[in-house]
Amino acid sequence: MRLNFADIVEKRFGFLLELGFVKTEALPTMVRYRKGDLELSIYLGRQSYEVGFEIGHANETYSMSEIIRATDPGTADQYRNAAATTATELATAVDRLAGLVTKYGERALRDDPAFFAGLSQQRKDWSETYALDVLAQQVRPKAEAAFREGRFREAAELYEKIHARLTPAELKKLDIARQRG
Repeated sequence: MRLNFADIVEKRFGFLLELGFVKTEALPTMVRYRKGDLELSIYLGRQSYEVGFEIGHANETYSMSEIIRATDPGTADQYRNAAATTATELATAVDRLAGLVTKYGERALRDDPAFFAGLSQQRKDWSETYALDVLAQQVRPKAEAAFREGRFREAAELYEKIHARLTPAELKKLDIARQRG
């Protein structure tokens, strides 16, 4: 299906040229812009038909949701790339995306070092949180089994590993396991 993606993006993202960006590539499903160390990609998923935006800076690439999260976490939680399978849907999705880029990406488009440092820290924090969540999913059943079976020293050690993710009931079990271990 021919949606004229590149043409729509070039029209809706014309403001990038005014900001000093240069179009470096225009393909049926990807349009790229560059300015100094910044590289922007507006893309249409070949199978998903999702319309998305990424900005590359210092060997890192950040998505639209990460950019939104840096200034408005509540909106970022609700954000999803729009999917478009018709020319009308595509024009609407690209318009929406251009609006989000101008609203939330202004500091990124200016190559603000503090903004990119914040994005990097945000990604690091998310990674650490995710790792702890995964660890908690793996350790929790083992800790519960050890507690049930009266292996209190082992239960205490396991609960300690995920202390930040313990429920009030698990904190109580940790106290008991410490006392009995």
